Amino acid sequence: MAFYQSTESIVIQAKPEKVYEALTYWKERMAWRKGLLLQWEGSDKAVVGQKVTAGLQKFPSSPFEFQITGLEPPYRIFMQYINKPFQGRAAFEIIPDGAECHVSFYWMKVEVVGFWNRLYFQLGFGLKTHRRRSQKTLQLLKEYLENKA
Repeated sequence: MAFYQSTESIVIQAKPEKVYEALTYWKERMAWRKGLLLQWEGSDKAVVGQKVTAGLQKFPSSPFEFQITGLEPPYRIFMQYINKPFQGRAAFEIIPDGAECHVSFYWMKVEVVGFWNRLYFQLGFGLKTHRRRSQKTLQLLKEYLENKA
């Protein structure tokens, strides 16, 4: 069984509370992450135990589900991928450094589920696609927060 790990990071000129809020308020997250579709149970704000389904508009990929497994405001958000196409853990970490924050997204020992999904990753496309989308998400977050100030 193959597992995948990755880390993508960016520096954002914003307070950690603003970064955390942009990542954990689902309606706001869809506003700055254009093309992202989210559906969630309960509160518009992330809470431990909450399940979220995410997908991209105009992209032929399967939506994926995750559950919020831990929150350490305003520094960390922990998630567990459930069902297809992924299973495993992920996290956002926000580290303040003066007037800026170092924001990282970690894929920690993620397993790809389903024959076609595994093949896509085994051929080398999956991790490249994941990294490109993660970088784009972090860049959009940066632009949103820095232009909002």
